[in-house]
Amino acid sequence: MEDPLGAARALLAERFPDALAGFLGGSTARGEGTATSDLDVVVVLDPPAGCHAESLTWGSWPVELFVHTPESARAFMGWDRDRGSGTMAFMCARGVVLLDRDGTAARLRDTAERILAAGPPAVTDAARDHRRYSVTDLRDDLLGARDEEELLAVAAALLEGAAELLLAARGHWRGGGKWLPRRLREADPELAGLLLGGYRDLVRGGPREPFAAAVDAVLHTCGGPLWAGYRRTPDPRMLAELGLRPD
Repeated sequence: MEDPLGAARALLAERFPDALAGFLGGSTARGEGTATSDLDVVVVLDPPAGCHAESLTWGSWPVELFVHTPESARAFMGWDRDRGSGTMAFMCARGVVLLDRDGTAARLRDTAERILAAGPPAVTDAARDHRRYSVTDLRDDLLGARDEEELLAVAAALLEGAAELLLAARGHWRGGGKWLPRRLREADPELAGLLLGGYRDLVRGGPREPFAAAVDAVLHTCGGPLWAGYRRTPDPRMLAELGLRPD
C-alpha cells in the first residue's frame, strides 16, 4: 500500500481544499498498521459545514472519514467522554496532524489532551451494581452451560461484561473490539492476563473453570458478586407514561 500519511494528505487536499485542520488517527498513525488497517481521518471545516462520518476507498486505502466543525469536534469529545470511550479525543491528541491552517488543530489537540488527562467520569453506584449483577448472572450461565455454542456465546458476553466492570472500577477508558484487550492490559495487567488467558483457553477447547475464576477475581475487586437481593426499577419516564411511580 502507498504511504498512509501521503494518502491522507492527498485526500484532504483534493476533497477538502478549504479545511482548517486534519488528523490521521488509529494504528496507521502509530506505525502499527496491518494488511487490513484503514485510515482514520478527522477533517475540520469552517461552519456552517455539516458533520458526518463516511466510509470510502482512497487509492488502495479504506478510509473512515470524520468530518466536523471545531464546535462539533469539541462536542463529540465531550459526548465520548460521558460514555467513557474517548474516541475523538484519542484521534486528535494521539494522531498525526495533517493540516493546521489557523491553529485549529493545536486548539483541538489541547482540548483533547485535557480530556484524556482528566479521564472518564466516575461510574455511579447504580451503574456499577448493574454491571456486577450482569457479570454474576453470566458467570452462573457459563458454569451451567451444556451446549458448546451457548457456552461460547456466554463466554464472549462475559468477557465484555467483566472487562467493562474492571475498566470502570479502575477509572479507565472503555474499548471495544481489538481495543478491549488493549485497554484491559493498560488498566490492570495482572487481572487482564488472567481474564484474557482464561477466555483464550476456553475458546480453544479448554476447561471453563479458569475463566470463571478470573471473572470471580474481577468481581471481588469491584464489590463482589451480586444477584440475590438486587432490585432495580424501570426508567422513571416509562413509569410516568404508565401513570406509575417507583416503589
